[in-house]
Amino acid sequence: MSKKAGHKALDSEAIKRGVRGAFLAWLVPGAGHFALGARRRAVVFFAVIVFTIGIGLACDGNLAVVDAQRAPVLSGLQLVGNVALGPVEPLIRYALYGRLVYQHPGEGSPVPSAKKRAIDVRTQRSFRAFSIYGTAYLMAAGLMNMLLIMDAWDIGIGRRR
Repeated sequence: MSKKAGHKALDSEAIKRGVRGAFLAWLVPGAGHFALGARRRAVVFFAVIVFTIGIGLACDGNLAVVDAQRAPVLSGLQLVGNVALGPVEPLIRYALYGRLVYQHPGEGSPVPSAKKRAIDVRTQRSFRAFSIYGTAYLMAAGLMNMLLIMDAWDIGIGRRR
């Protein structure tokens, strides 16, 4: 097997740096870049993600739930985008809905009352004037953080500076 020109094998230390940077970037937006020495970028990235989440919440945005009956693939991808926000995502979900709800109950299936209340709160929020814009901002924040996670990985393994 021949190596392509310009590609070098990754050593275990580079992989550890990449994993550490990516994990920190998922944990707190910008933390991976900060740990890898790109401090100015880290502060800007943190501010952008936090500002985007703030706008999303101010506009009554909703976090995604998997809807297995209507759109299982699309709603699953939306959920992945939200989970990319890191550990703050379940905190936001709990603050908005009073419970961690990740799946929409199917029609006719028995639903615990607490979960039903959380789904009802989510449904009511979706009818507010700017909810669709807020939801788009929350989704954009998650997608931007995914890019930051991949960028921190690339910096950690030495592919970028």
